[in-house]
Amino acid sequence: MNGWLARVGLFLEKAVFPVSRFLLLIGQFTLVLMVTLTVADVFLRYVFNRPILGSYELTEFMMAILVFSTIGYTMAIKGHVVVDLVFSQLPQKARDILECITSFIAFILFAIVTWRNALQAGTAWERNDVTAELFIPVSPFILFVALGVAVLSLVLFVQFVQSLSKAIKG
Repeated sequence: MNGWLARVGLFLEKAVFPVSRFLLLIGQFTLVLMVTLTVADVFLRYVFNRPILGSYELTEFMMAILVFSTIGYTMAIKGHVVVDLVFSQLPQKARDILECITSFIAFILFAIVTWRNALQAGTAWERNDVTAELFIPVSPFILFVALGVAVLSLVLFVQFVQSLSKAIKG
């Protein structure tokens, strides 16, 4: 069974990782746009006393895109900060079991966050929520947050399957 579980984990990783990588590219492009907008806004504000109208709103939306397009990839490459003062002192079998449990709990929590954001996007769409200055619809950005968290959830599920495989093997 363990060989089968390891193959499933590898298959899921090969399916989910390219999606997280694609979202990372969107995040990188968004970061370039955000920096460009901010530099242009500061330049126009202080040189010509003419700031870019709505730059604050645009920056807020770009920040949401930046964060939620990169969070899944960061988890996939295990690029997040880890403090393991106690965890590293445990036997390998215990670490494998705890990793399995925590990745499953995280998967469930972020799946719920995905679901709630999708519902919130629908509510914002029905109410025609827009920004105050530029009247940009809010719902597509909430939906993008749901997409980013959904990819994070899938990455966590992959890590759960892989850690379950290790826990059973060990």
